[in-house]
Order: sequence, then structure tokens, then C-alpha cells
Amino acid sequence: MSEDLPIIGKDALGRVIKDWSKKPWWGIDRKKIEWYPKINYDKCIGCGLCFITCANRVVFDWDKEKKKPVVARPYNCVVACTTCKKLCPVDALEFPDKEYMQKIIKENKLLAKAKEILKNHNLI
Repeated sequence: MSEDLPIIGKDALGRVIKDWSKKPWWGIDRKKIEWYPKINYDKCIGCGLCFITCANRVVFDWDKEKKKPVVARPYNCVVACTTCKKLCPVDALEFPDKEYMQKIIKENKLLAKAKEILKNHNLI
């Protein structure tokens, strides 16, 4: 639960920042999953959509001097989320490719785990 996560501060907009890196993803230490955005500053126009949109996990900080976002808490990113990338008007955000996540799913037998959860809830 997110209530159990330590609060590590507030961002420039005053939003509470929790340390989501402490919460495993499907039983996998979050810091072992290299899933987070990387910013191509040659493309970034500093519009702020990524910074403002990532409100729950607060992955980004704002560099007031450069007037651009910074990936400050990469492991707060929801695994497989690409919302910020989809919203970026200049395609300045990059994530690992689909094959990276498929490998993690296969290596950790996540399809079988998902199926078991569905069975336990009489959904399949």
C-alpha cells in the first residue's frame, strides 16, 4: 500500500513525494528493474507536461535554472508506464523497449503468477 511508503519530501508544486522504490513490483526489487524515462535535452522544450502529469509517483523534479524537468526519482516510475512519453509534444522522453519488459515477465514467470491471482478470485 502507498500509505506504508516513507515520505521523502515535497516537489516544487508542493506535492508529497513518497519513496516508491521501496515497494517491489510483482515481488521483484524495484531497483532491479531499469524502467524509467530518460530525457533527451536536445529535444526537450521545457513545456512541463511530464513534470505536472506524473503527480502520483513524482518521478520528476524541475530545474528552475534550466527551466526543464529532471528525472530525480527514477524508481518511483510505475513499471511499464509511458504516459509522460505519450504526452510529450516533441518526443523527448525515452524508455526501454518492449522486449526488455517481456524478458522480465518471462524470467520471473509473471504470466503464471497473474493467472494464479485470477484463478484465486474466480475470474478464470
